Parts: sequence; structure tokens; C-alpha cells
Amino acid sequence: MRAVLVLLLALVLVGCTQAVPGRGVAADLRPPAPAVVPPVADAGSAATAVTAAVEGFWRTEFPASFGQPWDDIRTLLPVSPGEGTPPCVQDLSEVADQAYYCPAADAVVWDAAGLVPDLFAQFGHVGVVVVLAHEIGHAVETRLGLDEAQARDPDAYPTILLEAMADCYTGVVVRRFSDVPVPGLPIGTAERDAALRTLVGFRDPLGVAAGDEGAHGNAFDRVSAFRAGYDDGATRCAEMTVPERGFTQVRFGSAADQARAGDLPLRDLLAAIGVDAREWATELSGVAGWTAPPLTTDACPEAAAQGPARLCATADPLAEGAVDVDLAALAPLHTGLGDFAGATLVTGRYGLAALRAAGSPVEGVEAGHAAVCLAGAYSGQLLVAPVDFRLSPGDLDEAVQVLLADDWAARDASGRADPTEHGYERVARYEDGLRGGPAVC
Repeated sequence: MRAVLVLLLALVLVGCTQAVPGRGVAADLRPPAPAVVPPVADAGSAATAVTAAVEGFWRTEFPASFGQPWDDIRTLLPVSPGEGTPPCVQDLSEVADQAYYCPAADAVVWDAAGLVPDLFAQFGHVGVVVVLAHEIGHAVETRLGLDEAQARDPDAYPTILLEAMADCYTGVVVRRFSDVPVPGLPIGTAERDAALRTLVGFRDPLGVAAGDEGAHGNAFDRVSAFRAGYDDGATRCAEMTVPERGFTQVRFGSAADQARAGDLPLRDLLAAIGVDAREWATELSGVAGWTAPPLTTDACPEAAAQGPARLCATADPLAEGAVDVDLAALAPLHTGLGDFAGATLVTGRYGLAALRAAGSPVEGVEAGHAAVCLAGAYSGQLLVAPVDFRLSPGDLDEAVQVLLADDWAARDASGRADPTEHGYERVARYEDGLRGGPAVC
């Protein structure tokens, strides 16, 4: 958030060579093995290392990307209870569990007693990277003149856009730390997925719309912005606009939907998705006279390797067969993540059913990739032309969470998934399908 509240045991291997009498020994010209530096050991060390590394990165990247010198941030301030009042707030209590950037004071401030230790405990050092890199991302915006631009045209630069840009700059930082490791702050595939989970944890409350004052974004939009920076770099972040972002968060469509927090009971969800996704897959296949299979429960346990939702085998690709769910496996996802977690898995299986009808393989890495992408394509058409089955606030966030939780959505009809891919890639394929439709899958 901006001024308003938002949000190593070193092992060195030294080689010794001893000459054997009467025999020459060739010099070892290989460079010495680099020291192995373990991650920082505590939250305070993480925050210190992160702020130094992130600002060090922008000293080089800012002029390279934007042709301007980087001015160091005036104040980088951890605060704890009993200390004085930090810049731009009236009371120290306002900083509890928060981090912020204040343009007027050019200050990044964070709760060193609550927020940072909690991030470190839950997500490791990468959680601290994400939050502090986000706030420093707002300092990047200030140096690019976004404060003045927002004052001139607030409709073009709402809070949610500035937050998306900061998430994007965070993705830029995480990518650099992944490519060029920072001692004590290693970023691998596990940490990259943890970075996305950190953003999920800072999503807006359900029912906040993109145009609301102070909106920061739902999990899907925040992860999408992070991905833009991670994949495309800093200039991509500076070019973001509201139309280009296509923010997805909406208000509740009815009092009943709000009362149940956007989640249908599991049986009701399966009844609704079983009709709507079946109609969608039938049309998607393009096969005249073929109807997508019904949604059943516990009908083909032999396909359990696919996960909580599965495409049942059939000797004839045009035979009806079934898309099936394991109720015992699906129920914890429904309870823990929300109804659209299960819907995401089911619609991916319907995507495979449509591929099978059209004569495309449903086994192999490419089939698993397509299943995730088509689950996104199904969600995308609900955004633009919902009829009977509609997205509720939080549904896309639930999709992101189930894609990060496991590779179920990316398994082919034999239950195998691409071993080289992780949560980040699954979320990316899902978003590609949502924004680009079935043609990109």
C-alpha cells in the first residue's frame, strides 16, 4: 500500500593437491566452487538483506529501463512497539501488521515486530521479499512521476492500478533474484510459488470491486501483475493501464451470494457446474452430434491418479463416458479453499473430454497443459457472457489457490503431469486460457 494502509553456515570447499614424488601434477585451472550461503536465519536479517538488495537492484535497473538515475530512498524504517511515531501516520498503532510507502517523506516503513516475523514464519524469506519489494515498487512509481500523473487524472491512475504496478515491479525483483542469486535470499521454484501465495494472502476482501477507492486487487489480478513483471520486465510495469489490465474483481451479485460468501454447497456446485461445463465442452469440441459426458460421483475409481476430478476411460472417444469426481477428495478442497477450486478441476476434465471427442490426445504433457488452459478458458467466458452459472467474488482466487496447491489440474487422462512445471506455470497457463480463450490452448 502507499500512504494509506495496504499492505548463512557458509560451507567453502577448498581443494588441496599434493605432488607425488617423481610425477608432475597439472595445475587445476577450474574456478573454485562458490561458497554455499544458506538462507537468512531470521525475520530481521531478512528485512535488512531484502531492502539492501532491492534498492541495490534498482540502482542499476532503473537507469537501464527508464534512462533516469536512481535516487536512494530517504528512509527505510522498521518499527516496533514503544518506538516513536513513523512518517505519515498519526500513531504507531496504525503500522501494526502493515507496511507502506509514503511519497511525501520518501519512506518505506514496516512492522518489524508483527508483520515481518509472520511473513517469515509462513512463507520464508521470500514473503519478506514480496512485501518490501512491493513497497519499494511504489517508490519506483514516485520516481517515474506517477504521483503527479494521478493528481492530474485520478480516473486513469486509480489505486488498484498503482498497486498492480507495484506487484509487477515485485515480479521484476523476484525474477532478478532468481536469475542472479542474492546471498541469503535464494529464489527457486518453491520460493517463486511461495511468492504467489504471499500475494494471495494480501488480496482484497470479498466484494470489493476494482473501482472502489483503496482497492488493491483480488489474488488473481495481483498474481497476474506479478507475472507480467517476472516474465516481461520493468518497462512492462510502467506501461500498465486500467483497460489493459482488465481487472476481474466484482461485487456480489445478490444478497444470497454474499450471505454464503460466494460459495455454493458442494452438491449444489456439482449440479450447476455439471450442466454448464457440459454444455460448454459440447460446443468446444466442434463435433457434430457429440454431447459431453455427464458429471458423476465415484464412478471410475480406476482413474484416481488424475486427482479429485477425472475423465473416465472409454474405448470410443465419441462414447459418452463420464467426467467424475471423488467426493471424499473434493470435499476438503471445497471447505478449505472454496467452491471454485473444485470447479476448476472439473472444467479441466471437461476440456479433456472435448479434446478426446475431437480426436486430440488426452495423454501426454501437452494434454495436461491444455487441461489447465481450457479450465481458464471456461472461466474467461463466465467473465464476459455469464448465463446461468456466474462467477462470484473470490472464485478466481480459489482457482489460483488450487493451482498452487497441487498439479491435479495439469494431469493428463493417465494421471501424469509435466514434472518440469510448478504452480507458477499452472497459474500462467490458466490465465492465458482465461484471457485468450480456447484458441490459445
